[in-house]
Amino acid sequence: MQAASPSLTQRLLSKYRHAPEDALQHVALAVLQQEGIRDDSVLLIERIAALAPPVASVVTLAEWLNYVDWEGFGSALHVNIVAVAALIADDLLQPDIADKLLRARDAAVFEAQRPALATAALLFIEGHVALFP
Repeated sequence: MQAASPSLTQRLLSKYRHAPEDALQHVALAVLQQEGIRDDSVLLIERIAALAPPVASVVTLAEWLNYVDWEGFGSALHVNIVAVAALIADDLLQPDIADKLLRARDAAVFEAQRPALATAALLFIEGHVALFP
């Protein structure tokens, strides 16, 4: 009997193993493409929320990190920050990062935590890999 081929997510995690945030973004993009969710969709938030909860968490985090990159950290603090902090604390098991995000609201503090956040996201994806494409 032949072993099953690795899933797209498993291949992405392997390919971007040394670049956790890139892996996170590629996995989120794969989900959006598989589900036919476009960035310009007026139903973007609702469509993401309809995904399996672990998948929705990963896509929400990836979208928020994209927003930080596009619009700046200060603007991102006004977009879904409570939900993002909750998923960082509860899903990714990083309550310290979530607390610093909500309390410090300092871009430098956040940027220092960003690599640990991306690594935690990859571990979370690996733990729920069967739910991803």
